[in-house]
Amino acid sequence: MKNKILMGLILAALSISSAQAQTEQSGVLRLPWWDQWTLHVGDDPQCAQIDPPACTGEPLKFEDWSFANQWQRVEVTLPAELQSTPQLGLLVQGEQPVYEVFVNGQRIGGSDKFATLRVPQYSRAIFSFPSRLANQGRLVIAIHAQAVHTSNPMTEFVPAIAPIDRIQAVRDEDTLSYLASSWLHYLCYMAMFGAGIVFILLFGVNTRAHEYFWLGARLCMLLIFRLGELAAVINLSVPAWLALGTSALFNGISAFFSIEFVFSFLERPVPKLFRAIEILCLLNGLPLLLLLPMPSSLFIPVARLTDNVYVHHPGIAGILASALAFFLLVPFCFKSKLAEMRWIGAATLFYAFEESNRMAGFIHLPSIPQDVFWRGVDIDLRAISNLLFAAVMLVAMTFRFRRIQDRNRQVEQEMAAARSVQQILIPDLFPTVPGLLIESAYLPAQEVGGDFFQILPITNLADPERPSAFIVLGDVSGKGLKAAMTVSLIVGTLRTYAEFYSSPADLLAGLNRRLYGRGDGFATCLALMVDPSGKLTLANAGHPNPYLNGIEIHTEANLPLGLAENIHYSEITLQLPLGQACTLVTDGVVEATSATTRELFGFARTEAISTQTASSIAEAARDFGKGAPQADDITVLTIARTPQPILA
Repeated sequence: MKNKILMGLILAALSISSAQAQTEQSGVLRLPWWDQWTLHVGDDPQCAQIDPPACTGEPLKFEDWSFANQWQRVEVTLPAELQSTPQLGLLVQGEQPVYEVFVNGQRIGGSDKFATLRVPQYSRAIFSFPSRLANQGRLVIAIHAQAVHTSNPMTEFVPAIAPIDRIQAVRDEDTLSYLASSWLHYLCYMAMFGAGIVFILLFGVNTRAHEYFWLGARLCMLLIFRLGELAAVINLSVPAWLALGTSALFNGISAFFSIEFVFSFLERPVPKLFRAIEILCLLNGLPLLLLLPMPSSLFIPVARLTDNVYVHHPGIAGILASALAFFLLVPFCFKSKLAEMRWIGAATLFYAFEESNRMAGFIHLPSIPQDVFWRGVDIDLRAISNLLFAAVMLVAMTFRFRRIQDRNRQVEQEMAAARSVQQILIPDLFPTVPGLLIESAYLPAQEVGGDFFQILPITNLADPERPSAFIVLGDVSGKGLKAAMTVSLIVGTLRTYAEFYSSPADLLAGLNRRLYGRGDGFATCLALMVDPSGKLTLANAGHPNPYLNGIEIHTEANLPLGLAENIHYSEITLQLPLGQACTLVTDGVVEATSATTRELFGFARTEAISTQTASSIAEAARDFGKGAPQADDITVLTIARTPQPILA
């Protein structure tokens, strides 16, 4: 497609000198503009004759315009020099792609597939006819057309008559003249396409910013939409059905994308009214696209129905409403404290006005012309407003992207600090407690978790070489930095209180008083004291029960820490024999969920493997939930008495 566009431009440029040299000479008859032709709606073959008895001019109604057979007629007088030319050429351009041409009642050519859409969008054809067809220099040219709304057919060109050896130069000159006046128009849309690609790439980097995708897709679509228009001037081998389909569908999709962009940018759900407008816009073009492969006997009646004034106008009104939706962005932008948002507000205001003005003109509402010609160049205000909006959005999004990067760097620094805290909360190296073998496994659900454990040796005055130990395992509600800060408070309190409390129940009561009133969260906690003799004293604050030699230890149900001010925690005492292990887990083990069956790992499976090593238990729980997001941190702690005390 790009090569054909470039080739068309090159050929037009190469023909400039010859085209100008030949057409500046006499011998070229430009026919009147289309609005001066006589129009007859219908399929009366008598309209091709020189003086038809029943073919009279009629005003064209909008409801008769789409997919209607019509005759356009004009009468001209050939100059003497053209009357003396044996063979003349008639250049037909700017008309519908489905047509047939008659000169003084004789058919001289056409698109050969009348009443179908299986013709090229490029309809600027040259037809040869002998000058003897003229009746004393009088020529009646009749064009029988199937009025098909394609993608903006060219109306800037009118037919011309010249000697057959010059008519090609006339067409080349018209092509070059159009490109010379419209280059700014297409340059704007090409730039918008590039901006659209950038927005889509930005969406690929940050898929949560849906406004990038909606705006990018809309900008890219504007250039694709214009290819049908350009294909009417330069032969790009675009079929008329494709131009019609893209014109009908892209109008609706573009409106849909516009509404989605506006409310994504506002971070609000699309209201029901605008959702209905989206559906209306899509329905305006979707039936045509679905019926394009169908035979013309089915397509033409349905297309005429969907493109009449009663269906087409509401669809255009929906597109107008999508353009008006951009005005919702203006107060939001100007109220922002960010400087670039005010630039977005100004560009949005200009864009919304131009787009609304254009659509208002389509449904015959008062509107302002949006094309200004300056030194022969068509300055399309709509294209400029789109490009300005895209450029301002790119600059604003660049500033926004930079702020996001700065914020991400700050978050990374905070996460690094939190990881440092995590090394204290979940220690890699344990203090040595003679007579105990302690193992741990920790698999956080996020980079910073809410689980914690501490091993705090307590000097035994009777036997300093064989100290007791406080072992505490817990889980703070929530995750991330907030949970990590709560855990840091608990760990600091634990290390202080361990020197003053002699029982797990008192330790938990002190922790509870410390946490109460400091937030809306809570923490479950299991506290054990292990004596050198193997005596275990255990208190539980809403935490899953521990396991001793593969059997669950049932504890009294108590409230978690931080929910009530004065809570009394009960204790149980049992013996930890030599060579046996006590296993402590957090609820991340029990609540590991299968990705296929949504079944929990559960207490039964946890109890069955509780005699294994800490790492084996943790890996078993994670493997069980493999394929599903890990909902909670997984922490396992095993305490075993060794036959021989481990000396410090």
